[in-house]
Amino acid sequence: MEKTLIAYYTGSGSTGLVAQEVRDQLIARGVSVEMHRLTEATKEDLRHKAEACHDLILIYAVHAFNAPSLVYKWLSALVEQPAVAVLRKKAMIISVSGGGEMLSNTACRVTAKRLLVKKGYCVVTEAMAVMPNNWMSPTPFEVSKALIQNLPQKVNQWLEAYLQNQPNLVLPTKLVDRLVTMLGRLEVKGAAQFGKRIQVSEACNECGWCESHCPASNIRLVKSKVADASRPEFGKTCDFCLGCIYGCPQKALTPGKFKFAVIPTGYPLAAYQQNSENLLTDAELKTLLKGRSWSGVRRYLEV
Repeated sequence: MEKTLIAYYTGSGSTGLVAQEVRDQLIARGVSVEMHRLTEATKEDLRHKAEACHDLILIYAVHAFNAPSLVYKWLSALVEQPAVAVLRKKAMIISVSGGGEMLSNTACRVTAKRLLVKKGYCVVTEAMAVMPNNWMSPTPFEVSKALIQNLPQKVNQWLEAYLQNQPNLVLPTKLVDRLVTMLGRLEVKGAAQFGKRIQVSEACNECGWCESHCPASNIRLVKSKVADASRPEFGKTCDFCLGCIYGCPQKALTPGKFKFAVIPTGYPLAAYQQNSENLLTDAELKTLLKGRSWSGVRRYLEV
């Protein structure tokens, strides 16, 4: 049976939930699936798996109006397939953001799509999943619950289109969106500065969670020169995913620079999942989503 590879990039966890839902629904449809998280440590192995699998579903969190730089590196390293149409492998791209499809975000799949086509894939379907925001301002709690609850329905819609070789309805990409996406790539330098200046408090218990979960392999535990303890040391390849700060079991990591980017109350993804009852009505959700900044979320939830 031909196998489909799901390759996903996640930092703080929400993209992983999208990937799991895609995997579960494909399996329920009888599709043979292999799912793996894309990290600096797994990228070479995943390149070989992409060669072995017939189809590819690429899922990633939107970073600075783009795919994370690791995603572009991985796509560029894929083996080029024959250009003959009948031999082309099929692909779908799902981007994940807290704002949904709106100005700046609509071009976040353009480069990834171009790279896949260059490698011989036929990108038949693309979609934008909206998950609770982990950047600057939190999504209202009740809206976050609604987004989690809405995910299976959205994934079903996208997979129906994908399996029938049909496009999914997405907003058209305008020139201004492409320009914003290009400017967003400047964040790569800022990400390196952010990661290098993450502060470690005395609450750190040397568990190594941050080191093992960093998608960029930017963190390693180093023995302290002044104390008999190991502490996380941060390199220069941070992706600005915020996964280490939100995910640290001891809450021992805080930003030393660009503090505005981190939500002070954290990113309680598990709480959003556990509180899926008593959802608000569409009218109540719309009241919480006033303003242009939430337009993509309103459109996604159809409120």
